[in-house]
Amino acid sequence: MLNSAAAPGACKVGRLAGKVVVVTGAARGIGFAIGERFLAEGARLVLNDCDARELKTAAGKLEKSGEIVISAGDVSLSSGARRAMDTAWKRYGRLDALVNNAGISGSSAGDGPVTEAGESAWDRILRVNLRSVFLCCRWAIPRMQASGGGSIINMSSVLALRGCSKHFKSHAYIASKGAIISLTRALASYYAASGVRANVLCPGLVDTPLAGRVRARQDAMEYVAQRQYLTRGLISPRAVADAAVFLASDEAAAITGTIIPVDGGWTTGS
Repeated sequence: MLNSAAAPGACKVGRLAGKVVVVTGAARGIGFAIGERFLAEGARLVLNDCDARELKTAAGKLEKSGEIVISAGDVSLSSGARRAMDTAWKRYGRLDALVNNAGISGSSAGDGPVTEAGESAWDRILRVNLRSVFLCCRWAIPRMQASGGGSIINMSSVLALRGCSKHFKSHAYIASKGAIISLTRALASYYAASGVRANVLCPGLVDTPLAGRVRARQDAMEYVAQRQYLTRGLISPRAVADAAVFLASDEAAAITGTIIPVDGGWTTGS
């Protein structure tokens, strides 16, 4: 499915002017905010999500802001990941950046402490959160190399940096996000010579639909307000999107293998 607001090659002047970017998990939350910010900075986007209906709705909200192509599909499957990258390549003949944002929360899949989580929940979370990053990178990197280089931005979590036993007990989710950090560092080292950069964003608790379980509990929200003392509560998706813009831009041309917490101060506290 395609959805475009401008002729191929047209772009706004901005920090990402003319760059071709694939954003996964773009129908809502952080992914939608990243799409919105990237368009404002002149990028040309391929938006992906496994929910075709929500993706089309999101594209409808964004299409007046810039050039969009949509590629619905499950990027934890090789066919879905390859389709998203092929869509960018066939449409624009290049790929400059990839934002691996697709993922699910642990609680929604039946996650928990290792002594309580189901094996099927473990398998599903690792497949959606980690395998999708592996597959998207597999199909994106050769296209970035052919384009002269590129930027991979992988979405991890503050929970991969600081464990928390009180309110966040999703061990499969935490394991998947920790593995993303290790994978990103391996990518950064191995592909630097061909101009491909790879960095990680580690958001704290962000104001998205996935935060609904925590938002419904006063004690959990009080805990988050203490940890994220800069925001005194949930973080705006815009804050994560702003960091992603920087990493995708030429301003970060000398940055690779880094971990950037967007956590309101969570990792700096005791």
